[in-house]
Amino acid sequence: MPDPHAGHDARPARPFVPAMGQGGPLAFYDAMSLLLGARRAHERLVAAAGLAAGQTVLEIGCGTGNLLLAAARAEPGAAVVGLDPDAGALARARHKTRRLPAIRLEQGYADELPHADGSVDRVVSAFMFHHLPADGKRAMLAEVRRVLAPGGVLAVLDFDGAPRPFGPLTPLLRFAHRRRGHDHGHDHGHGHDAEPLGIVPNDRAVIRELIADAGFDEVAQVDEGRGHAGAWTIQRAVRPRD
Repeated sequence: MPDPHAGHDARPARPFVPAMGQGGPLAFYDAMSLLLGARRAHERLVAAAGLAAGQTVLEIGCGTGNLLLAAARAEPGAAVVGLDPDAGALARARHKTRRLPAIRLEQGYADELPHADGSVDRVVSAFMFHHLPADGKRAMLAEVRRVLAPGGVLAVLDFDGAPRPFGPLTPLLRFAHRRRGHDHGHDHGHGHDAEPLGIVPNDRAVIRELIADAGFDEVAQVDEGRGHAGAWTIQRAVRPRD
């Protein structure tokens, strides 16, 4: 498998949710993230993950690179890898992170991580898990367990329930998710439990159950907060040392 520090440019052939919908201007994505208060949530996710120099840190669903920047700035000695199926979002992320050589970008899916077994020390994901149906979540978690080194940490930041943006932001979120029926890491769509925005509501207890069922230890909620899009939680777990 490719080295986790190397770029991965193979173009995915499967459907996925683009960061701002088909043809949507990605500049709006960053503006929307700022308005929704994602920056502070990202900082708290980075803190929960416990980054250290010399680690390889993988973000699944990196979008335009905002969490990657937060991670690289918090721990400059870590190798930070971002994976996303959206070539347009990756191009924007590449531009934003061009002065940070520790950051590498890959194009790919959550259930087919281009990394060797046990080659990653930390896996993080921010506001992406709600795009996946239950089988997609399970497939992603199985891959995360495979690529994490024994003792490695998974930290997942996502909405508790479904995002509920304040009035003026609702059209932006609808535009971002208008391609209902696709996801970041599985061939199926969101399924019948998807909301009109193409979002699969999360439940914090269900997320922890899915993580535990995937074979992780020390599964726990370590943080929570609320932004303009609603409540969010951070769930943390450890890959057993077998």
